Amino acid sequence: MKRKPFILGLDGFKNSQAVWDTIKATLQEPGEMADFISHFKFNDALHLEGMKGEDGILPYLIHEYPEIFIFWDLKLQDTNGTDKNILLKYLKYMRSGDILTMVSTSSLRAFREVRALIPAGVKIAIVSVLTDTEPDECRMRRGMFPGMAILNDATNLLPKEDFFNAVVCSPAELPLLKKNLPDCIEFITPAIRDSWMDAGQQSAARIDGIKNTLDAGADYLVLGGQLMKGNSEKGISASESRKLSIAEALRSDALSLIKGQPLETLVNLEGHYQSRKTPDGKFMGPLVTYSGQYDSPTGKKNFVGDVYFNLAVIEDSPQRLEYFAKLMAEKILAFEETWGHKVDYLIGVPEGGSKIAQEVGRLLNIPGLRLEKEVTAVKTATSKEQSNLVMRRNAGAVEIGSYVILFEDLCNNFATTQKAIDAINAVDAVVVGIACVANRSKKYTEEWRGLPIISGISVPSDQYEQEDPLVAELVAAKHLSTDPKRDWADLKAAMEE
Repeated sequence: MKRKPFILGLDGFKNSQAVWDTIKATLQEPGEMADFISHFKFNDALHLEGMKGEDGILPYLIHEYPEIFIFWDLKLQDTNGTDKNILLKYLKYMRSGDILTMVSTSSLRAFREVRALIPAGVKIAIVSVLTDTEPDECRMRRGMFPGMAILNDATNLLPKEDFFNAVVCSPAELPLLKKNLPDCIEFITPAIRDSWMDAGQQSAARIDGIKNTLDAGADYLVLGGQLMKGNSEKGISASESRKLSIAEALRSDALSLIKGQPLETLVNLEGHYQSRKTPDGKFMGPLVTYSGQYDSPTGKKNFVGDVYFNLAVIEDSPQRLEYFAKLMAEKILAFEETWGHKVDYLIGVPEGGSKIAQEVGRLLNIPGLRLEKEVTAVKTATSKEQSNLVMRRNAGAVEIGSYVILFEDLCNNFATTQKAIDAINAVDAVVVGIACVANRSKKYTEEWRGLPIISGISVPSDQYEQEDPLVAELVAAKHLSTDPKRDWADLKAAMEE
């Protein structure tokens, strides 16, 4: 399931019935609109007659759209009087998944009291510089431009308790904030105006479109007129504007990258294959060959299976590669803390392990190097290519006695692992761990020959000898792929048949 990027801004209405009518119209066409809206955003509309109470719009919304949450844009500043009374009016409607805004200059006591009052799972987003504030005005008032003002406020609150989970900022501030705030902080971004829309009340210097803002790292985009009105002056109806907005969102990889869910993310990126089965549980194929081998009556053969992770889908996209590199960087840091030493080099096994090792190394400021292949046997109809691994290009860069983590994109049979270790030992370095984005092995989940396995995704999967009755018929019919990456389009098509 891909994440929902849009927050529907619902303010500026004269009565609660108009709010409800607008919501229904927005979600009616196109039919998939609800799949892209994560929250309904309310500010002044909350105070309209008919919003609260047993028969009010709020409880009805929660009942009718349980998978769409509420963005309570209250911008709370204190909890002494008015703001606390306002919050108390809406507490009974709040639920885990909702978002509540607070002004970043609120007192620490206010943050503590709000956190204590709201239900568990409600996120607090801080508002520092409104998106209709011009950069020069912010500099005059705050002595700095918006990005630095927001970063300053957020950084001052970070060492404290669990005060906030998200930051509200315009697209212009995203790169600076993403670079300097922890990954756990989410970014809520108003000031979204695509090419068919006008700037409106937003600062023209701080607006951008959907795709660019998602690519820059926004978790949520606040959209009002672009989803509810369109632009009549340009002949763009509200319905057409919603379709265009969805199309822009789908152009970004960001919808597929789910925080804390790497397996779901890989599925979203179409990097996972699993053979369909008949009603009685038989594989329909194609099967895929694995690199691990076994001794058969006719010689060595490769194991086969019904599952394949194609990690090539992450290699050539900066967003995808960064997502999985950050995942692995966290794992490496945790390993170092447990082990009690620093790793000197990350060395990748070609091809996939090389790119991820270099990207993780960049994030951790650890040299990311690579091994190279020497082909010893070409692939056949039932077997994969065979090769040795050597440290050629980077051999002189590795210091004697240094600690190395070996990086692979996928681990299963560890068929090439010993070759990689031999190549590293040949330059007098010491392998202290094996890292992989995905580990599919059922036998080696925690360690291999005494070396710890550091995996981002662990999905133990079965593999079969080619003579196994469960797969023999498909193997005999050559209904298998010996090069799944080459045959990826056919494998995906087979899953959809």
